[in-house]
Amino acid sequence: MANEMSDSARAPRGWFLTAMTVLFVVLALSDFTKALQFANNPAVGGLVVFGHKFHGVAHNLVLGPLFGVVLLIYAHGIWNLRAWVIPLSIVYAFYVPYNLVLFWYQQPEGPRPIPFIVIYLAIALTGSIGTAIYLAYHRERLG
Repeated sequence: MANEMSDSARAPRGWFLTAMTVLFVVLALSDFTKALQFANNPAVGGLVVFGHKFHGVAHNLVLGPLFGVVLLIYAHGIWNLRAWVIPLSIVYAFYVPYNLVLFWYQQPEGPRPIPFIVIYLAIALTGSIGTAIYLAYHRERLG
């Protein structure tokens, strides 16, 4: 019992983990609404998994909430500073760049707005890889 830290004795979450938690919740909400996004505008809506963009309301209605739940679990682990979130953060840190590269590789040739891609990559990689590195580096805060 002496080795376990109480919630009040645990180090504070800090601004970075607080911001990442909020962003993961927003991302989860986006995944929950993928079917509506696709129904509204199929050209831009739809969940992308391992580089494949899912078309159809049914696919997005099933897969969107599944990914949304995973992101909510991830956000919950970060918010509550749980040690079990580290393996999830590592998997997610590998998944995001892999998913992005596969998606962009499989897209038809055409104009690609480089500034958008650079900004998107910076945010996506900070959110995925940055969070995993931060959690691993500060693992003593996690209970």
